[in-house]
Amino acid sequence: MGPSPDAAGERSYRARRCAAPLVSVALGALILVGCAQGERVDPRTLGDAGRRDGAALDAPGSDAPGSDAPGTDARVDVGAGGCGAVGAACCTTGGAACSGILVCVAGTCETCGRATEACCAGDGCNSGLTCTSGICAGRGALGDACCPGASPCASDLTCLGGSCRACGTEPGTCRPGASDMASCGNCGMQFRTCDATCSWGAYGACTGEGSCRADATEPRACGACGTQSRSCSAACEWSAFSPCAGEGECTAGSTSSVGCGACQVRTCSASCTLPSTCSGCSCTASSRCGLACPSGYHPSSYRCDFSCGSSCSSANSVTCTPDCGTSFTSCTSCPSGYHPSAFRCDFSCGSSCSTYNSATCTADAGTFTSCAVCPSGWHPTAARCDFSCGSSCSTYNSFSCAPNAGTFTSCTACPSGWHATAFRCDFSCGSSCTTSNSVTCAPD
Repeated sequence: MGPSPDAAGERSYRARRCAAPLVSVALGALILVGCAQGERVDPRTLGDAGRRDGAALDAPGSDAPGSDAPGTDARVDVGAGGCGAVGAACCTTGGAACSGILVCVAGTCETCGRATEACCAGDGCNSGLTCTSGICAGRGALGDACCPGASPCASDLTCLGGSCRACGTEPGTCRPGASDMASCGNCGMQFRTCDATCSWGAYGACTGEGSCRADATEPRACGACGTQSRSCSAACEWSAFSPCAGEGECTAGSTSSVGCGACQVRTCSASCTLPSTCSGCSCTASSRCGLACPSGYHPSSYRCDFSCGSSCSSANSVTCTPDCGTSFTSCTSCPSGYHPSAFRCDFSCGSSCSTYNSATCTADAGTFTSCAVCPSGWHPTAARCDFSCGSSCSTYNSFSCAPNAGTFTSCTACPSGWHATAFRCDFSCGSSCTTSNSVTCAPD
C-alpha cells in the first residue's frame, strides 16, 4: 500500500524547507539586482506558472492554509499529479495554482509571508516584515540593504551607501537634519547642520558676539598723563574704566605763572611736568608815548610819532615787548632771568650807531655763554674775547656759565653754599697765570 497523500505532502514540505536557503539566496540576488536597476522584481510573476491564487492571509507566517480569495473554491485539492502542494509544481488546471495560502514561485508552490519568502495575497507578510518587491523582508533594520524610495529603512535609521545605518550613533556620523552649535569669537555662537550623507556641514557665521574678548583689558590715557583701564567680563562686555592713576603735575600744553615774572609763564611738557624756566609769554607787545616800558616789558624799538608830540626832532614813542620767551632783542640791558648773548648796533633802537645799542637776551638755562658776568646761580668755567660781545677784545668779554651744582671748578671765588678745596692756575680763566685764577668748590 502506497503512502497517504498527507504523508507525501509532509515529505514535500520537508524537502522544500531543506531547499529554502537556496531559494532565499536566489530571491536575495533578485532583490539586489532590482534595487540597483531601480525595478520592482516580484517573484510571484517568475516562471511560466507564476500566477497567484489571490487568497487572503489568515495568519501571516503560519503554515495553516488561509481562505481562498472571493470567487474561488474554499480549498483546492491536490491534483492527481501532486501539484499545488508545498514544493510541488503549480497546478495549471482545475482552479488555483497552489493550495491554500501557498504562492506559485517559478512554477513551484512555496510558503509565503516569512522572511525572504514571497509575499502572500494582498502583499501580506508576518509581523515585523514588509513586502518589498514581492519579497517579505525586514523593515530596514540596521545593516539591511536599502534603496532610497524603494526599500526604505526604519524610521530611526538612514539609507546610506545601500545599507541602513544608525547615523548619529555610529562614530563619524550625524543624524540628517540635526543641528550643532559651537562657541566662537566674543562669546558668540555658530551653527552647522547634518546633511543627507550623515556628515556635518560647515559652520555658519558667528552671531551674537559681545563687544570684547573675555578677560581682555584695555588701557587709555587720562588726566595729566595718567592711565586707567577696563576689563572684559566672562560675558564679553566691558566694565567701567578704573579711576585715573599716575597723573603728572600739570596737563600737557597748559601754562602756569607760578614762580614766573610779569607776563611770563611755564608751559607744561608732553610728560606733564613744569619746566624750571619760564619761557612762555602771557602778554603781547604794545606801543606807547615816551621811552620807558613798564615792569615785565623791554623796549624793542624807538620811533617818532606825531601822536605823541608835534616835534619829531628825536624819538618820542617806544614799542614795549614782554620779557618772555627763550630769547628776544632789547634796546636796553637784559632783564632778570636773561643774559646778553650778543650786542649789535640797531637803528630801530636809535639813529646813531656809534656804539652797540641792542642786546640779544637769552633765558638763563643749562650751560650757556654770556657777554656779561654769569648770573646768580651760575659760575664761570672759562673766559674769552668774543667780537659778538663787543668790537674791542682788549680784555675778556665773554664767559662760559655752568649751574652751581655738586663739586665744580670756577674761574671766580666759590659762591655762597660752597667752599674752596683747591686753587690752581687755569689758562681757560685768563691768559696770565702769575697767581691762581681757578678754584675747586665743594658744597658746604
